[in-house]
Amino acid sequence: MKKTHIALLFVLYLWACQPKKSENSEKGPIAQKDTLLKSTSNTEETLFEENEGFSSEDDVDFMPPIEDQSYLGIEIGKPITDYPDLLHLGILKTGEGEFPVHYIRYHKDTLGYIFGKRMIETIHIWDNRGATNTGVRVGTNFGELKAFLGQPEVHGSEMESRVQVFHKKHRYLLDYHSMEYELDFLKIPDSVVVKEIIIIN
Repeated sequence: MKKTHIALLFVLYLWACQPKKSENSEKGPIAQKDTLLKSTSNTEETLFEENEGFSSEDDVDFMPPIEDQSYLGIEIGKPITDYPDLLHLGILKTGEGEFPVHYIRYHKDTLGYIFGKRMIETIHIWDNRGATNTGVRVGTNFGELKAFLGQPEVHGSEMESRVQVFHKKHRYLLDYHSMEYELDFLKIPDSVVVKEIIIIN
């Protein structure tokens, strides 16, 4: 009997010493969280926090034009699913709250974002390498903008104090704030710059 007990204990000991499969190995490797989905920007004009600005590697080696209804081939009114390689779901964090958007990503560069649930409603451009056919780009100052467009149509907003220049299918968000909707453009200094170009429908 003692020998039987000893043999049984020995078998149990060998079984207990065998390496066990971890829970992770049974489920497969744990995927990293989607940084684009969880990423936020501190303000509307900045990029993802982990990027800390535009890529310094110049992954975009050309200057994509800002068309009347499209940018980088992305067109107003088209399904978001048409651009799986360029549009990536994320969160835009502003003073008014957090909003789901799709960021425009080209290699390591974030060029802007689009609004729309299934269809592309507006295209917002942060990158300064592309320009409109009138020569306006992100970083253009208000003095140059007046030279390009003539007497601009400028409006502030009571809720957000955002000041935009309206021109055909484009809006130019200025680095300037006013709650006056009927804003006299002569009040705006020539040194104020365009910080975002918006393509609308």
